[in-house]
Amino acid sequence: MFNIKFIDKTLDKCFSKSNSVTLAKLSVSLGVITSIFLVIIKLVAWFMTESISLQASMTDSLLDALVSFLGYHALKYSDVKFDDDHNFGHEKVEGIVSIFQCLVIFYSGIMILHEAYEAWSDPKPIQNTTIGIVIMLISTIAVYQLIYFQKYVARKTSSVLVKGDSLHYLSDFCMNLAVIGSLILSSFLAHVDIIFGSVVGVYVLHSAYQVLRNALVDLMDEALPKNLRSKIEKEIKSVPDVKEIKVLRTRSAGMKKHIEAIIGVDHNIFLKHADGITKNVEKKLSKLFEKVDILIKAEPKGK
Repeated sequence: MFNIKFIDKTLDKCFSKSNSVTLAKLSVSLGVITSIFLVIIKLVAWFMTESISLQASMTDSLLDALVSFLGYHALKYSDVKFDDDHNFGHEKVEGIVSIFQCLVIFYSGIMILHEAYEAWSDPKPIQNTTIGIVIMLISTIAVYQLIYFQKYVARKTSSVLVKGDSLHYLSDFCMNLAVIGSLILSSFLAHVDIIFGSVVGVYVLHSAYQVLRNALVDLMDEALPKNLRSKIEKEIKSVPDVKEIKVLRTRSAGMKKHIEAIIGVDHNIFLKHADGITKNVEKKLSKLFEKVDILIKAEPKGK
């Protein structure tokens, strides 16, 4: 649904010269623009229909715009090079802002559930359902296009912020479908609008958990996934004169990967030769990722 080869190839051609930071900033900027557009059209639809689920969707889009705006500035700051006060750079700001994303999404879910609870005892008939359905279809198409691009960027950059952005827009996409369903069925069942709104609220809370999980992986310096670690080990062992890998530590910070390794080499070689081996390892590993910080140390094998 969000991984069509033909579209991906077209995007690859369009952004072949763009680096990870540029792609991530573009993705978040499109999120802000799309959210503002969605807020305007959903606000109109809400006034015309008085739908609880549509009100929840409009509020969620408003929060999306705020989160995307903050995310854009976080990406700019994370790209600032290291300084005397931040020796390892500023990439972890992505994880910090993702925690804020989680809180905003969580609040949105709770608010949606609260609105549904309040409306259960006194359900109101929905007006102008046809107009509401048309507006929500336009909203759904716009959100789908945004999510597709964000997931494409997330695969290319591994940005925690972009992943978080795509997750809460995915919740918006599901919410739009639920609103359309509630508008269609509301004339047959009085409480269907409230039921759909509640289901969306629960899904939004689940999205908040996913964003939190991604942020903690980044902030707690969790090791890179097993498949990436296997690639790293393979590249290190492919370098001539590397006898063993004694220590391998990996982590990610925003879009940047960090790799530290201690390799075993023959104890009879000269220091200059050992230095050349470590540089060859670094050269190999640098080809795996666009943004990576590598530290390789050589020690005599078996010691």
